[in-house]
Amino acid sequence: MRPTPEDTVQIARVLALWGHLMDDRELGRLGEVLTEDAEWDGSVFGFAPVVGLEAITSVLSADGHASAHHTTNVVVSEGPGDEARVRSKALGLVGGTVVSAVYADELRRTADGWRISKRVIQVK
Repeated sequence: MRPTPEDTVQIARVLALWGHLMDDRELGRLGEVLTEDAEWDGSVFGFAPVVGLEAITSVLSADGHASAHHTTNVVVSEGPGDEARVRSKALGLVGGTVVSAVYADELRRTADGWRISKRVIQVK
């Protein structure tokens, strides 16, 4: 589907909320940004890829994740059906060092709004 300007705003809100939930350690609220069957791939940082909200929450509860998350340069593109492809830049603070990454996301429109259905973290 071709995202509307309103879709783009809502998708950007989801990406921003992800960072706040991570930084505030409110992992019990990840259902506000992820689908139940979401895929998360943080293998670039040594974490095994996982599928499902519960598994993702468990991995993100482990030590070693960035303590600050900032999403920038959000580009929303057309995806199949009620989906959108999104590419954004991520800045994070890991042990006092700033790291730069790319989020390659797929988002799906659900009854509760846009949710991330797949996130692959890349380092360029």
